[in-house]
This record gives sequence, C-alpha cells and structure tokens, in this order.
Amino acid sequence: MVQEDARQRLLEAATGYFGSRQEAQAWLNSPHMGLEGMTPQQMLDSGPALEQIMDLVHQLEQGDAP
Repeated sequence: MVQEDARQRLLEAATGYFGSRQEAQAWLNSPHMGLEGMTPQQMLDSGPALEQIMDLVHQLEQGDAP
C-alpha cells in the first residue's frame, strides 16, 4: 500500500510538472542519472528506495525535476 501511495503521489507530481499524464507516464518509465540509471518505476518496485523516490516527488512538487 505504501508503494502504491508513493506511485500515485509521484504520478500526480510528475503530471503537474510535465503538464500531461502521458508525459508523466513516459518519465516514470525512463532511466535517470539521479536514480543510478534506473527508472522511477523500477525504484518504486525495489521497495527500499522509497525514500529516494519520495525525495524525487518533493523535487517535482517544487518544480525542480532532475
């Protein structure tokens, strides 16, 4: 449940940042240097990285995506 909540928050923040759900979904499935080359979705699926993902959510909410 925590992972689903984190994914929903991340998707909402990314949608707000990118302006569309489609672009947010593409971003969720794209590798990022700030996530050691993993996608945000892979990080969510790995469980222990939840704090790192929540930091990413915060950055998106502040308008500062990596």
